[in-house]
Amino acid sequence: MTADGVRLSKELERAIDDVKKEESVDKSTAVRMLMDTGYKKSKLRKAIVQLRAEKVTLWEAARIAGMPLWEFVALIKKEEGIEWAEFNQGDELLRKR
Repeated sequence: MTADGVRLSKELERAIDDVKKEESVDKSTAVRMLMDTGYKKSKLRKAIVQLRAEKVTLWEAARIAGMPLWEFVALIKKEEGIEWAEFNQGDELLRKR
């Protein structure tokens, strides 16, 4: 692991302080927690953008997001602009959206 100096905005400093207090952790742990959360959100956003643009399959998008397929499916059902379909018990295609 490396340590790099980084300049942070006042807003990020406050966010780090909030996490330190809420989670009862030191500053390094708070920074890692925030970075991990941001990285996961970034991967998810990238996966959704590529899926919406039909550049990747549902399976590939879940992999990009770093999520299990069915967890990703549950999440994207709430997204706007993603064509979604399900099958009923008679194997008939039911269009969603």
